[in-house]
Parts: sequence; C-alpha cells; structure tokens
Amino acid sequence: MPKRQPLTVLCLHETGTTGRIWDPLAEALSGHAHVIAPDRPGWGDAEAPEGYSRTTVAEQAGYAAKTLGDRGRAVVCGAGIGAVVALELSLAEPELVMGTVLVEPPLLSFLPEATDQLAADVATVRQAVAESGREAALDAYLAGLLPALGAGAGRIPPDQGDRGPAATAALFAELSAVPAWERSDAELAAATKPALIAISADSPPLLAKSAIELARVLARSDLRETEPGLPHFDRANELAALVVEVGDTLA
Repeated sequence: MPKRQPLTVLCLHETGTTGRIWDPLAEALSGHAHVIAPDRPGWGDAEAPEGYSRTTVAEQAGYAAKTLGDRGRAVVCGAGIGAVVALELSLAEPELVMGTVLVEPPLLSFLPEATDQLAADVATVRQAVAESGREAALDAYLAGLLPALGAGAGRIPPDQGDRGPAATAALFAELSAVPAWERSDAELAAATKPALIAISADSPPLLAKSAIELARVLARSDLRETEPGLPHFDRANELAALVVEVGDTLA
C-alpha cells in the first residue's frame, strides 16, 4: 500500500490573536499533517491593508485562499471569526477544501436572545472609545467585556492576545464581519464538505447554543465537545483527532 501523504491543514485564528495560537495543534499533528497558520490581516506580523477599516467574511476567505495557494486541498480549521471564514471558504471554493473543523463559530444570528447583548456591547465599545480612545476597545475585547461581539475572548491566554500596532484597526475592521455574514439556511443545508463543529465543556452559553443551531442546519456536520478550555489551544490533542477524522472522511 502506498504511503499516505500528510494532510495539509490551514488554521485561521480568532479576532485578538495571531497564528501562534495554533502552535499546540501543530505540535499535536506533527508527523500527520503540514499545518499552515498565518496571521490574518492586521494581526501579528501581517500588515493591515491601506485604509483598513472594515472587512467581510468573504474577504477574509479570499485571503485564506491566497494563503493556501497551490498546495492542494486542505482541512480548514478555524476559531471564532476564523471558523466562519473556514465555513465560507468551503461554501465558496469547495475545490480547495477537504472539510472543516469549526471551533466555537460565533454565529449569533441563530439566537434572537443575543440581540440585546450585541446592542449592549456596541454601547460598551462606544463608551470605552469616548473615555480612553480606540485602544481601550481592544482592552475591553481581550478582557472579555464584550460577551456577544467578543464571545469567549476573555479565555484567550494573556500571552496569546495581540496588541500590536495594527491590532486596534484590525479589531474594528472585524467587529461587524460575522454579524453581517449572510448565508441562508438553504445554502448551509446544501453544503458538500464534511464539518465537525467543536465546543468545549465550558464554552460560553451563546457560543454553545449557536454551535448547536449551526449543526442542526449545516449539511454533513456533527457537533463535538472537548474537555474544558479553548479547544484549539488547551485541548489540542482532542482537536487534532477531529482534524484527522475529517481528513479520513475522504481518504
């Protein structure tokens, strides 16, 4: 039997971090996969585009596709906004994607009860900016003070939070990207690529509920729960098993 080629795994980080947050997963997949974990625009070492003030999930998916280049099909693994970008890439350019692992996708549009919290978060951002400047909004985000716009961000380890020179601009560019993402239930029900949706035993309730709703609508998907912690950082071995499972689906 010919030796199986390692998987290519493209990892897309959440708002407020960099590609480094995937280091534990890359280590867990060593020998099984080639992991590509870029810094998305404005985070880490990636420059923000000139005049970067707003982005969309589709635009982020375009950046991801360029990163993948001619490496062939990949399992695309994303967290937070990165999970929604991974899903968009699988819908828009399925020829690039073997399947996806979606870590706590913040699709709060599934949850009518999130509307009031989103409005409250917007008010918190405006107040922070008015009192202390735009950088204060990034501080509030990473401190977990935006339960809807930054669901789960307070769980990001302090040494993984990014406060680089373009981070504040990137935050503001991304805040409205997921709420503005528009894919109908019919489009999700017609998805052709396998997806595992990962939450943890202590995922924030809004994220857990939205993951359940996504699994209900998204074709070829299944919901999985890891032990407590950030699935892609604290539970990297468990998440690695999900990545390999997706890769095996089409082996």
